[in-house]
Amino acid sequence: MLGLGCLVIPSIMLDRFESTQKQIYRRSFPDFMDMMITCADAGMSLEAAVERVGAELAGTHKWLGIQLAIMNLQLRAGKPLREALRELSDRIGLDEAKALAVLFRQSEELGTSLTEALRIYSDEMRGQRILRAEERANALPVKMMIPLGLCIFPVVMMVVMLPVIIRMKGIFF
Repeated sequence: MLGLGCLVIPSIMLDRFESTQKQIYRRSFPDFMDMMITCADAGMSLEAAVERVGAELAGTHKWLGIQLAIMNLQLRAGKPLREALRELSDRIGLDEAKALAVLFRQSEELGTSLTEALRIYSDEMRGQRILRAEERANALPVKMMIPLGLCIFPVVMMVVMLPVIIRMKGIFF
């Protein structure tokens, strides 16, 4: 049992840590996108924008700032931007980051405006975020059925049935 616990417990803890990290990255990713759009509007290159955004995010969103700093170091070491973005998306593990890496690659290959592509992707990402929030809100009534049934329904039944029981007590007893 101890050996099995030593094998299973670390795996469970790592899975929990990974899901927590993904939630942190998912919350901070829209801020990253907004800052990248601002830097692209200002005329910065992608490498300079990543460096600037990474430095700014290090204070508010520590974990994403660390990942961006790693990406920035890879770019300084001479790794191509495509590979650095792909590795960033692999490290973070978010679908949004993978789609962003594909977006940068396609924008570079096709020669389209990076700023406009970032704006469209940011709007799409916010729409997906709203859809996830609506999905959670719509699932709430189903989740509330059990507590309502167990806690509130018996009390309501007692309030409704109490006058009937009192009248029946006067008739039969």
